[in-house]
Amino acid sequence: MFKRLKNIVSKRKSEYFVDINEFDEDPLGWSRELCEHQLGEFSMAAVQANGNMEDRCQLEVGTKALFVGIYDGHKGDITSNIMSNTLFQDLLWYINENGTNMSEDILKTVVAETEGEFMLDVEEGYQQQPELGIVGSSCLFCIIWKGRLYIANLGDSRAVMGSVGGPFNRLCVRQLVRDHNARNEDIRLELMNLHRDDPNIVTFNFNAWHVKGISEVSRCIGHAYLKREPFILSSPFQAPESERVPSPFTRPLLSAEPAIHSRVLNNSDKFIIFGSGGLWKLLTNKQAAKIVKTNPRDGIAKRLVRIALEIAARRRNISYTELRGIPKGRGVSRAPSVSVEGTRREYHDDITVIVVFFDKEPNRNQTATPAIISVPGVNSFRGFSDTIQPSSFMYFDAPEIAAYEVIY
Repeated sequence: MFKRLKNIVSKRKSEYFVDINEFDEDPLGWSRELCEHQLGEFSMAAVQANGNMEDRCQLEVGTKALFVGIYDGHKGDITSNIMSNTLFQDLLWYINENGTNMSEDILKTVVAETEGEFMLDVEEGYQQQPELGIVGSSCLFCIIWKGRLYIANLGDSRAVMGSVGGPFNRLCVRQLVRDHNARNEDIRLELMNLHRDDPNIVTFNFNAWHVKGISEVSRCIGHAYLKREPFILSSPFQAPESERVPSPFTRPLLSAEPAIHSRVLNNSDKFIIFGSGGLWKLLTNKQAAKIVKTNPRDGIAKRLVRIALEIAARRRNISYTELRGIPKGRGVSRAPSVSVEGTRREYHDDITVIVVFFDKEPNRNQTATPAIISVPGVNSFRGFSDTIQPSSFMYFDAPEIAAYEVIY
């Protein structure tokens, strides 16, 4: 008994102690080391598994505001790419129209407009580009405005907050907004209640729960063919056989209604982990938060991705060194007659991680650490890009934004 417990403890411990510098040798990996923003510090990392990197992410630094967006594409990168280029600008426009005030209603409006515009593009362009009817994306975005955090989510990306408080400064882990994956029992119950006349609204196939045997997520932007029956039945559009709905439907199978949350940040809130669905298939909320809490900040996002990849490799009884040598690819096809073995998609999904801290480590600016990039201005950071661009925050006239009042 003692030996078995010892082996379990040793296994869990070894998952957290990895050489993160190995990640720099991964041809499909990318990371940005610790940088400063006006409210604290942040770190970013990502790794590709699909033939095209379907995840997109951005972090926008304002003088007293911060925006984070993670868009986890499905069936390609079309939808996630569109959102990474438009959603933040749309959000700033609505804030400006609202007298530079932010609200949960603005989050809902931005999501509804994003969905509506994308669906219009699908209707106008799918005859020339049939793939527009199939593609979609999860959507997680957050803005910190006047000391208050506002966050919206559709799909299976997550934002997990780590707070420290109480007499022993214990770590408190909280998922800020609900994620919408059929593997969650509450999502399956929700779908069954919405579709009482359809006993097959959720099915277990390909080792996971799916909506109508096709989609793991129940809410997203796009996926027109699972939302509009007239569209999927219209000619000349034809979904691939592996993506066709097995029976007619009279109500949308998927939704674009976001989960919304807002709260005032306080001095116990230390960090938020923003991760695409690929991360949470390999790490729990508590595991990820513990890794952030107990390790150096430098390269912390890279560490999370590196540990997730270690777990993915062990599940298939190979080493991370062996995993690094496996090329990107589309993964296992739904069509039984097609085999695409030997690709990274068989081991893990695209993974994107952004870790945002709400304070700066003591004497951070006085220590000459090459990994730290000072960010004095208003800048935009994107995944898989080492270039820093000016952020649209710089064109946003909001001089009356209150200073961040949390004292550390």
